[in-house]
Amino acid sequence: MKTNKLVLAILMAACLPAMANPSPAPVALARARAVALASPLMVHEGKIVKNAPYSAQAISEKVQSLPDGNQITVRNTTTVYRDSAGRTRREMALPDGEVRNITIRDADGVTYVLRPRDKTATRIGAAREMAAAAREQARERIAQLRKEGKLPADAAGREAIIVKRIERATGEHGHGFGLGTAIAGAFGDREWSSKAVTRDLGTREFGAVKAEGKRRSYEIPAGELGNRNPIAVSQETWYSPELQVTVYTKHSDPRTGENTYRLENLKREEPAATLFAVPADYTVTDARVRMEMRKDENK
Repeated sequence: MKTNKLVLAILMAACLPAMANPSPAPVALARARAVALASPLMVHEGKIVKNAPYSAQAISEKVQSLPDGNQITVRNTTTVYRDSAGRTRREMALPDGEVRNITIRDADGVTYVLRPRDKTATRIGAAREMAAAAREQARERIAQLRKEGKLPADAAGREAIIVKRIERATGEHGHGFGLGTAIAGAFGDREWSSKAVTRDLGTREFGAVKAEGKRRSYEIPAGELGNRNPIAVSQETWYSPELQVTVYTKHSDPRTGENTYRLENLKREEPAATLFAVPADYTVTDARVRMEMRKDENK
C-alpha cells in the first residue's frame, strides 16, 4: 500500500548554531510525528538554570598535527553570562575580536539573536510557541491542499504528517564551536564505541567551581579500518553540579586531532541586568517560518 507523505519543514533563518530546546510537539493532524534534526553537538547549557549566576569565556580549540610536522589550530572564543533568573547571553566573536553575533535567551525560553553591526535582532519563540505556530500553519496548509485536490488520501483517509525544525546559522562566518566534527568518527565507529569504557576521574577545581570528571574511551583494533596499529579514542568531560554546566571537555582521536572546550576567567558575580535586554535602538523581527512540501511514496 502506498502512503502519501507530506513533509512540512519549519525553517528558522538566523537561528543559533545550536538551540538546545526540545523539538516541537507533534502536529495533531491525522497520523503525525515530530522529527528533530540534530545540529552538531554544542557545549551549551540546554535548560533554564536559576540561582546560579556566572560569567566566563568559553574557549574552544581544535589542534590537528600533520604528517610533515605542521600543525593546524582553530580557536574560538565566546563570552557567556547567566543571571539568577536563568537568562543567558553569549557574545560570539570573530578571530579579529569583533563581536558579530550576540545571543540572549530569557527565562521563558525566548531567544534573541542580535547583530551589532546593523543593530538588528531576530526573535525566536520558545519551543511551545513555535509548536503552536507550526500546528496552525499545518492545519491551514492541509485544508488548502485538500480543497485544491492536491493531497489525495488512501481509503482510510490517512496522511503521514512530519514536522521538522531545521536550525541554520547565517552570516559570513559560522559561530560557536561544536564537537560534531570531532566525534563524527565515533558515530561511524559504533561497533567499537558501543563497547567504550567509562572511568570516574573524581573531583577537581576549575577556577571558582568544583567539577566531576569522567573519561569515556575505546579502541579500534588494528586492521579494522586499514589501520596498521590500534586507534585509541577518548572523551574527557568535567561537569559542575553547582553551576550545572560543562566546564571542560577534551576529545582525542588521532584521525581528527585534539578538540578542547573550557571555561576561563569564571566569575560568580551577578551580571548586569542590561546585558539580557535588547537595546532600544535595535530593530526586532520574528524568525521567519517557511512551509515546504515534499510528497513521497512508500510501498
